[in-house]
Amino acid sequence: MDGTDHRFAPLFRFEEREGGVLRSAPSGGPLFRLFGGQVLAQALAAAQHSVAAGRLAHSCHAYFVRAGRVDRPIDFSVSRDTDGRSFSARRVEARQGDELILTLSASFHDAEPGPVQQAAMPDVPDPLDLPPQDDAIAAALPDMPPHRVVFWDRDIGIDFRAVEPFRTVDPPRAPPRRSFWFRTRDRLGDDPGEHQRMLAFASDLYILHTGLLPLGISWSDHGLNDASLDHALWFHQPFRADEWLLYTIDSPYAGGARTLGRGTIFARDGRLVASVAQEGLIRLVQ
Repeated sequence: MDGTDHRFAPLFRFEEREGGVLRSAPSGGPLFRLFGGQVLAQALAAAQHSVAAGRLAHSCHAYFVRAGRVDRPIDFSVSRDTDGRSFSARRVEARQGDELILTLSASFHDAEPGPVQQAAMPDVPDPLDLPPQDDAIAAALPDMPPHRVVFWDRDIGIDFRAVEPFRTVDPPRAPPRRSFWFRTRDRLGDDPGEHQRMLAFASDLYILHTGLLPLGISWSDHGLNDASLDHALWFHQPFRADEWLLYTIDSPYAGGARTLGRGTIFARDGRLVASVAQEGLIRLVQ
């Protein structure tokens, strides 16, 4: 499988419909609801579709309005707010039928030279010295509620390697910080926009539950009702999503059934390539 034919490619093949609407086919599969990272990445792709070649996203901000369904197509409507000399702004609404499931604002920028300062990449083990996350997930499956099993007992197409021990049942209380290496399993093409979409897809995994660590609550807890509420991404420097990236996550706050996660993503050579923020629902059901 090469960079022009990989498992994620069908997600970004749109049918152009009346009024400029872009429709994606139903993703199908066993999930109870659409994975938020998928819809986020598709909305970013729809915005990219309307921007001049070479003008890349530097930020996007999304709200997850309601859960989507895997058995229905998604219609993406793009509003072209501005096209300036250096920047373009877009707004995207994602709907299934009459139901709005996601809104996204994105801004695009022509590459410009300039001085660089950045946070330092943490000193962590090399990804090839860490076990695949699949091993930890497989061991945890017997203790997961059904909706977790359906999501995790499958190949999501991304190779994750946890830096810290990955606890699934009765986790000890720990500081709200953790790191993961990740890359897509398939080779992607050379379009930088494609790599931005896949980073958006992957960034919705693991960030939500970091705020649970000091509370001693497991992400696989049977009584946990969780969902992404919003998601923000800033793209800083060029990268490839099919090469190892380090996702470092912390959470400054959890309370009132919500938690905030913050992430920085580094290339293997130490360059800071993206920043992430997400608030999520963490409602405990008795």
